[in-house]
Amino acid sequence: MTATPVEAVWIWYYGGSNQKWTYGRFGVESFTKDNLQTPQEAGDLLARTFGQSTRADTYGLTLAWPGGSTRGRISYSSHRYNLGWVRENRAPAPWRLTPSPDAGTPSALPGDPDADNVEDAKAAIADYNALGLAGYLVAVKLAGEPDVLHIRSYIKDAPASLDFADTSLLPPRIQALVNKIGTTPTCAALAFDTGGAMATPDVLELVKMLEENPNVLLVGPPGTGKTVLLEKLARYVEDPGGGVTFDPDELHDGWAETPAVEKPGKTQTIVLHPSYSYENLVVGLLPIPTSTGVGIKAAPGPLVNLAHFASDGARALLVLDEFNRGNAAAILGDTIALLDKDKRGTARIDLPYAEIPIDVPAEFADASGTLVDARFTLPPSLWVVAAMNSSDRSVAPLDAALRRRFTIIEIAPDYDALALQVGADLETDLSEDFAAWTTGHVGHLTVALLQSLNGRIGAVLGRDFEMGQSNFWHVSGSTTEEMLFSLGRAWDERITQTLRLALQDDDDALAAILRAGTSGQAAQDNSTKAAWWKAADQSLGSYARARLNFNALAEHSTAGLLAELKRLGQVE
Repeated sequence: MTATPVEAVWIWYYGGSNQKWTYGRFGVESFTKDNLQTPQEAGDLLARTFGQSTRADTYGLTLAWPGGSTRGRISYSSHRYNLGWVRENRAPAPWRLTPSPDAGTPSALPGDPDADNVEDAKAAIADYNALGLAGYLVAVKLAGEPDVLHIRSYIKDAPASLDFADTSLLPPRIQALVNKIGTTPTCAALAFDTGGAMATPDVLELVKMLEENPNVLLVGPPGTGKTVLLEKLARYVEDPGGGVTFDPDELHDGWAETPAVEKPGKTQTIVLHPSYSYENLVVGLLPIPTSTGVGIKAAPGPLVNLAHFASDGARALLVLDEFNRGNAAAILGDTIALLDKDKRGTARIDLPYAEIPIDVPAEFADASGTLVDARFTLPPSLWVVAAMNSSDRSVAPLDAALRRRFTIIEIAPDYDALALQVGADLETDLSEDFAAWTTGHVGHLTVALLQSLNGRIGAVLGRDFEMGQSNFWHVSGSTTEEMLFSLGRAWDERITQTLRLALQDDDDALAAILRAGTSGQAAQDNSTKAAWWKAADQSLGSYARARLNFNALAEHSTAGLLAELKRLGQVE
């Protein structure tokens, strides 16, 4: 691999209970753990970073280092999250003592790693402590790696024999974590913003399009990542400062810092709705108390605020989410004429209420202050990015004059991103006996299931109604069976319920999508299928008709769940 942006870092001091729990789990005295505990703030970041949604779950991940890896887990107990490992009840190599460590060994902590009883383990730890070293255990989460932590160990003020792992190799912000915890056996953590110079390829591609046309419209089915992409773009604008990278192929000296790309900008996100108006977005009148009663003032909206801020070349971003849920043409009003790239900074309109001074809040002041020129223009450095769900049919289509001013980008379901998120091994054979399956098989089935489902949705309803990858984003489990049932619950809670709401009066279309056949194949009962036609109750006379019924897949046996998911994914 190459240097990759760092998303988050956790650091534990190698002392006290941390020494005992990483040495070995003997099940007696204080050698009873196979994990590292984290204080609430650091633990919450751990759970949030890896998408652990409930405290009852155990989240599986990989603990990796050059030349090795082992299974790890995030679990919750004793009112905190813990980071644990699975390998003979002993911590992975970088977090254990090692004889005569050097630049080629995973660990920098010198000592005897092989004691197989509590007394010998205590002696080994005492020998290490007698060296007077300040050791630290480090876990690094890289951007774009959903289920991996890269682990290392370092020594503060290391002697010459250990200077290959001195904490001075760490970037200053991470050295600050070391100084923060000192020699207290606890954990400190830091999340890094991956915007600016650390932006991911999807953000950089969007930036490139915005440099060609400062108006972009993202269109796609729900759950395809439009909002996530806009959040990352906002971070790019707000915090373009440099970040930290780490090369996971290096044992200790893999860190680097990247420079800032430009000065911080301003962003605002607006969700359009039927009551949102020109007065909200551009400028309106608000009552204000005066010494004699009530007066009025001209109140600038987000468009005017950001345009004023960007008038001297500063970067600004206006996000208009749910773009077609309000009357976008009416909300933008005469400012539509200013959107075109070749009109930016040149074409002008007269703002309403020009006889009343319009002042933006101080945070949006430009070099000349807060007063807005009544002859209003949109500067080139103001980006306008809108987003809308392609499946919305309860709203009016966009005005043609408005539509032509935007570069329209389709955001389709991202199967590659889903495969990475769920750890899919796409080379696995799904026809193998389940006893031979790994979590990579279940990840493969997850991707195949969404692709097959969307193929049927596209054929029946059209591509605009496909399901996004977020519906299966949190499918996980530390074992194959756990992950399979997690997939079953995602189907029950996200797929079936969403489709039932979208197709309340169209059982035939819903049956085709869920592979339930036709009403002519109705039965009295079929508990094995996700959806099935129940035969009409003939006692109802002319009102009788077959109706579509549903079963919760997560209530099936393992074999039944697997069979139905494979059938729905058309991988029988």
